[in-house]
Order: sequence, then structure tokens, then C-alpha cells
Amino acid sequence: MRILYIIATYLVLPIVLIHMLFKSFDDLTYLQRIGERFGYYKGEKPQNILWVHAVSYGEVKAAIPLINKLRINFPQKRVLITTTTPSGSRLVKELFGNKVDHVYLPYDTKGSVIRFFKYFNPEIAIIIETELWPNIFHYCGVYKVPLVLASACVSDRSISLYRILFKLFQKTVSEGIIIGAQTQEDAEKFISLGSDSHKIKVTGNIKFDIEIPSESVEEAKELKENYFQARTIWVAGSTHEGEEEVVLEAHRLVLKDNPNALLVIAPRNPDRFTAVKKIIKHKKFNFHSWSEGLNNLDNKEILLLDSLGQLNLFYSIANASFVGGSLFSVGGHNLLEPASLKTPIITGPCINNIKDISQKLKQNNALVIVKGSLELAKSINQITQNKEKSDKMILGGLKVIEENKGSTEKIFELIKPLIDRNLF
Repeated sequence: MRILYIIATYLVLPIVLIHMLFKSFDDLTYLQRIGERFGYYKGEKPQNILWVHAVSYGEVKAAIPLINKLRINFPQKRVLITTTTPSGSRLVKELFGNKVDHVYLPYDTKGSVIRFFKYFNPEIAIIIETELWPNIFHYCGVYKVPLVLASACVSDRSISLYRILFKLFQKTVSEGIIIGAQTQEDAEKFISLGSDSHKIKVTGNIKFDIEIPSESVEEAKELKENYFQARTIWVAGSTHEGEEEVVLEAHRLVLKDNPNALLVIAPRNPDRFTAVKKIIKHKKFNFHSWSEGLNNLDNKEILLLDSLGQLNLFYSIANASFVGGSLFSVGGHNLLEPASLKTPIITGPCINNIKDISQKLKQNNALVIVKGSLELAKSINQITQNKEKSDKMILGGLKVIEENKGSTEKIFELIKPLIDRNLF
């Protein structure tokens, strides 16, 4: 079965490269450093590597507390962060600069993976949340690299696929992948897949350990005072294809009740910035793009965030926030960022990826779930016009975060003995 998988990865590779080429039309960084994706690197081989993989922007943000803890507790080691997407890569560089090493994760072809392991020779592999790469996991076993799945989860939709994939690195599984599962349900799913129950601990969701820099809070305060003091602001964050139309229709309804309202749209993927701008123009809204500066905003109905890194600023000053990836089949995005920044949260019904978090928020009256533009507009108006409701939602969100913190420390306790054994 492994041989078939190895052959398949090479057969699929041209399709992957064509896909990357098309993505590069909107974002040239998809073709930059392409050699890294095949396991080719420049410079001298690094030593004493602790490897953390965080697929994209959201996972990198979630991993910040753990990465910082590794750097503080093992100053003699070097942290290597791999990502899959350019947005994740940009965030790593922005947050850590040259304090860590960073490359793209190699494609899961046999040759690329072997070159990666021979070059970096990592002492440990830590995968944030759950990405299963059969060749990478297999060679963790071959090269005797301890493998930790941190804040790991298995959705109901993906478990059938995982059953197949687990068979491709069964030896690694049986010898002991260490798993820090988000919930007891996730732990039981991993056991059903063949993982050793003695090497699975419920550590919670690392996203609850979100860190908000104090300077970001101050920046948001200044932004509000200088540009948006007299306006009602609602955010549509991490939107996907098809969601902007729903959000824009909702905003048209909101404006009937509150002509001074400002919608801030932040598409999830940078390669969609241009497409979303066209949609807003087509809907004939008076809008402004962040990249053009913040002058002349008084008569604007919409602000498009067409660069990364500003979403949390606007979550901080928003009267309400809608989190995308939730109206259709994506599965939802991080609800804890707006919760930690004291904004009431709205999301769509398709939230399988964040089931546990959404349930906790819902139980604490900190989340509203809507199905379309009418319900979204109604919820925005109710929240922004009812301070008591808004305050209850904010307090409920903060309560959920406070009660579920501590995952980073629990994951670190799983990791530490595996690193300690290499110190002597």
C-alpha cells in the first residue's frame, strides 16, 4: 500500500505544480523558494533542531505560545518552523525574524521528505493541530524522530480518510506517536485509528492560550480614536468565496437601520483580495481599501482589508464580528480571537472544524449562529443596538477562554521529556 501511495504522490505532483502556478498569478510568493518544497536548501546544515509544523496563518498564530516556550526552555536548541502557505510564511518572518529557522514543508514525495530529514536532522517533530502526511510520518519512524501531534483533532468528515492514511505509517503509529488531543472525543477517535492509548493525553485546544500583545491593544485604541470614533463598526473576518455576497447583502440591510455603519471585510486568502474588490464594486457600495491609507473614510460604507495583519485591530474596535468559513462547507475559523478582543461573535452553521469551541461559546451565550443575510443583518442590529446583550456576549466569551486555558503547558509536558533525553 505504501508503494502505491509513493507512486501516487509523484503522479499527482504535476497537478500540484500547475495549481501553484495558477495561484502565483495573484500571489507570486507561491513560486518563490520552490526548491524548499522539494527538500533543497541553501547554506550550512543547522544543528539541534526542534521542528514545529504549522500549516498556515491561523496555525502559526495558535503555535506562538508553544514556540516561545520552546525557545525559552531550550535556548541551546534552534526552532525550525515549517508552513505550507505563503501567508503562514509571512507571519513567521513577521513574528520571529531570524530568531527561528523557517522553510516550506516539503511535498510528501519520498525523495523530498528524505532530503528534508537528512538536511535538518530534527530531534523532534511537533505538528500543530492535525495534518497527516504519510511519508513524513513514516520517515519520522525511520529516522527515530519523536512525533507529537499537538492540539490534535479529527473531524467526523475526515475520519474515514484518516483510517486509510494511518495504515501508510502504521509502524510509526504502533511505536508511538504522542498525541495531545483537543477533547476526549478526539482521543477516542485516534485510539480507533490504531494509536496507542497510553500515548494519548487530552490537553485541550491550544487556541485558548491566545496571546494579545499590549502594543496591539494600544494601536487599536488609537485607530478607533483617530478614524472611527463616531461609527458603528462590524467586521466580516476570514471570509471565503460566496460569503462576501451574503455579507454585503446583510450590510445593505444594516445601513437601512444605521446609515453610519461601517463594514470591514477581511478575506481569508490574500489571493482573493482583487476578486473581493470587484464584488464590492459590482454591488455598488462606496468603499475604501486599507492599502490606500485611511484618509477620506467619512462617507465610505465598506473598508476592505487587502493586506494581512490588521484583522485583530478591527476585532478590537468592532461592535460585532462575523467569522467566515462558516456559511458553506469550509468548516469555520477561529472564534477565540474576536472573543479575546472583547467583541460579540456571529458565525454561520457550517462549523464542524470548531465544534467544541462553538459549543462552549454557545453555552455561555457568547455566540450567535446565522444562516443567511437576513439573519446576519438582524443579529448585527440587535447586538449593536443593545448594550446589555453585547456586554453579556463579551463576558461569556472571556469566561470560556479563561476556563479553558492551559493547553500549551500540558503539551509542553508531553514534549519536554522527549527533548531532555537528547541533552545528554
